[in-house]
Amino acid sequence: MPSYLGSYLNRLQLLDYGRFFAAFVVVLFHLTFNGIVNGKIDSITHFPHLIDITKYGYLGVEFFFMISGYVIFFSAQSNNPGKFAVSRALRLYPAYWFAVIFTAIFATFWGGEQMSVYLTQVLVNLTMLQGFLGLQHVDGVYWTLVYELQFYVAVFAILFIGLGKHLRTIFLLWPVLLAVALLLELQNYPYLGGYFYYFSAGTILAMMKEKTTFREVIALFVIFLLAQDFSMGQAILKESKTGIHFSVEIVAAIVSACFLFFLLQNSQKISRIKLPYSERLGSLTYPLYLIHAHFGYMLLSRFANEDNKIAAYIVVISIILLLSYLLNSIIERKLHKVWKNLFNATLLPLVDNILNLTKSPLWLKQKSS
Repeated sequence: MPSYLGSYLNRLQLLDYGRFFAAFVVVLFHLTFNGIVNGKIDSITHFPHLIDITKYGYLGVEFFFMISGYVIFFSAQSNNPGKFAVSRALRLYPAYWFAVIFTAIFATFWGGEQMSVYLTQVLVNLTMLQGFLGLQHVDGVYWTLVYELQFYVAVFAILFIGLGKHLRTIFLLWPVLLAVALLLELQNYPYLGGYFYYFSAGTILAMMKEKTTFREVIALFVIFLLAQDFSMGQAILKESKTGIHFSVEIVAAIVSACFLFFLLQNSQKISRIKLPYSERLGSLTYPLYLIHAHFGYMLLSRFANEDNKIAAYIVVISIILLLSYLLNSIIERKLHKVWKNLFNATLLPLVDNILNLTKSPLWLKQKSS
């Protein structure tokens, strides 16, 4: 992690707490609500009053996207596309590779009709490109990684073509582009709407931590309205699909709370708050997200029933938390140097070679002709 990034983010222990809380509510959403609604958990029914709360847990994903925009703004300031690519690959792939294989093994035996997998699907999933190639995800939650990857690719492209020094201007103009795209009904195109509102919001909030001017305030206001409109629309869509009521007022309040969280932790006093185990909780978030859904569904479907479901939930969530801890401790921490050396030996030279090729006299001559 670059030193300037560490100086900004190492102190933000509240962000790690927020990240873990968001991951945990996503876990509750999937295991107590979504898995039962979509039939992947078929041995138990809902807790009627509990799902009045946990059904909104899907909004934790929007919070994750805001965090990605927030963090990437700082990490991209190194203005080095090769190092940026390595840092993002190091963040995304090692834990993901393990999660794909781990989930696929259990799905082979316990997946049933809805969660079964096949070899080609698993192999393509290891690239994280399955969403672009028309193959199903080994675990349904991987859909969010497609958005993460798209965002990283866009930032990498900005750095690659030498516009890194204009990153702040580009991110300030993004909400304007998103608003125009909505007016022209182009919001379904990549980067022009949907969940990208939240990536954009994260970048604006990151800029506001460095410096807040009238431009950042206007940009944040625009993206806040766009995010609200999108999420309230998603709530209506979920209600039509599930037949279960989603309050747009509650959704609006949760989205507002996400924005408020970042504004509060941007303040110097809040950003210096010291919280116990914050670094560990933050580092558990990604492994927890990767392995909780289909694995949790399979465990509950196999071992839970109406008589033991409270105990089953406690045991299953405890197992998932333990596995997340082990995944973080072994795959991400102990093997960190292995993965870093791997990507430095493969990805970094690839990017550097392409950069050198584009700067060569032969390439420039071909380009001009």
